[in-house]
Amino acid sequence: MRTRGLRRYLTAGMCLLLMAGCAAYAQEGLSTNVDLAYVSKYVWRGTVPNPDPAFQPSITISNPSGLSFNFWASMDTTNISGNSGNFTEEDYTLTYAWKSMSAGYIYYAFPNTTYPSTQELFFNTPLGSKLPISLALNYDFDEAKGLYGALSTSYDYAMKGGNSMSLSAKLGFASSGYNDFYFYGADKTGLVDLVLGVSMPFESGKMKITPSVTYSTVVNSDLKDALSANGVDENNFIAGLTISSAF
Repeated sequence: MRTRGLRRYLTAGMCLLLMAGCAAYAQEGLSTNVDLAYVSKYVWRGTVPNPDPAFQPSITISNPSGLSFNFWASMDTTNISGNSGNFTEEDYTLTYAWKSMSAGYIYYAFPNTTYPSTQELFFNTPLGSKLPISLALNYDFDEAKGLYGALSTSYDYAMKGGNSMSLSAKLGFASSGYNDFYFYGADKTGLVDLVLGVSMPFESGKMKITPSVTYSTVVNSDLKDALSANGVDENNFIAGLTISSAF
């Protein structure tokens, strides 16, 4: 555990140093986005890290070179796991974006839990220019040693008053190693989860407020059975509210 803790802080320090390097290189033009999200439950790639409401703040610092650093965390708001008011996940992400593609590195830490930290490399790219479909590939080279990928699409419907409604869909798939690690030993390669979402952002002064509703379901029957055997819901509705600000 001491080694994992040391590795966690070394990696976080490396991310901060790299971002500081980006800032020094850019000297000016840095932009910062802050998101404060509240969700009715925390569902991630078909799994349910927290079936109760969670507070999930995020900060992203970017510069014109395409480099950015993001810190995202999830705080329990109930005592379902004995961690009310504590962060139970912290993600550190370094991203380089060019044209319409991006790639980078994510470090996942799970403070106040017994879960091991892990790391991923990722790559995102659009598939063609006519259809708004993108492909995301995340490879966990640390604990899971497996691949999770997803095809995603979204559509913005313009409404009266200048607001819009955003509809989104995602279909995830994964390798046997990934599912073995995250789905209680269900080492099957195949489809993982289907996620459908609707949100309606609106501006309020310098802030953007985004209410959202998301439905997540696990597709693969073996993964469903693994979740059910461990008392985890395979179908989940999630209500969320996010307040965002950029400066």
